[in-house]
Amino acid sequence: MSEPQNYVKKEEQRVSIKERRKKSMGGALFAENQSMLMLFAVLIVVLAVILIGIIALDMPVVPVCVIVLLEAGIAACLHDVPIWLHALAVLVQIVVGILCGAVIFMILCAVEYLTGIFALRFIRD
Repeated sequence: MSEPQNYVKKEEQRVSIKERRKKSMGGALFAENQSMLMLFAVLIVVLAVILIGIIALDMPVVPVCVIVLLEAGIAACLHDVPIWLHALAVLVQIVVGILCGAVIFMILCAVEYLTGIFALRFIRD
């Protein structure tokens, strides 16, 4: 009975140190930094929405930044609710955009909202 166990240990020892490091570093590096990567992705989307709103859509700076912050806050508060409620929130955002005449900006805000929800669910799971 002791021979098969020794045989398995010898096979494990034959794996080179470089191969073990590659396996452990690649997975561990992503696992340790996935929260930071998701936060970076959300920040990129937020900055893109702000810049597109201010530069391309010629909207005032303060309302754009306030709406973007509200979207992030709503995403943080509602990240545990069912999927259908997220769809309802996005639909309400688009309807408000139609009523206010800022459809493109509100679609961008909906993308920001969905990115925040995805990031929070990804980090949590």
